[in-house]
Amino acid sequence: MKRLIFLSTLVLAMGVIPSAHADEIIIEGYVTINYPATVKLNKSGCQNIAFKYVTDENLSRENTVFLVAITPNDSKRVYGYAAWLSTQTYMGDKALPPMARIGVLKVKVCRKAFMYSSKSTKLTLASKPGTYTVVFGAGTYDAAGSLTGEKIEFKRKIKFV
Repeated sequence: MKRLIFLSTLVLAMGVIPSAHADEIIIEGYVTINYPATVKLNKSGCQNIAFKYVTDENLSRENTVFLVAITPNDSKRVYGYAAWLSTQTYMGDKALPPMARIGVLKVKVCRKAFMYSSKSTKLTLASKPGTYTVVFGAGTYDAAGSLTGEKIEFKRKIKFV
């Protein structure tokens, strides 16, 4: 009887343990991003991977950008990417307003190679199980659209199962 109670308690406790481990990265002066360390890929089709972000309270709402890209470990090609943009003043009246200070960047990945947009000239890579690199980048631009200062870049790992 004690064994049955112990096993029942263990099974119930395991049900509340989170199934996915999350990682966090902080790009000082820009953003804090939380993302899954492991992603279960759909058997077919496409899916979005959520990168939850909170921008630094002092981040300028003009001419700043940060992005997330999933790449092979030995290449700059991408499986998927997403970017956060503030108002890009070099665009003049065509500039969009800044994106939300808190939100989710959705990185689209697919089991088959696909065209990311109608303007793409190369196929975006097909996703398959394995370990990949996540590139986090950030930068500030001047009113002419040129990078000011250094581009910030961090790399982490993500696993597709």
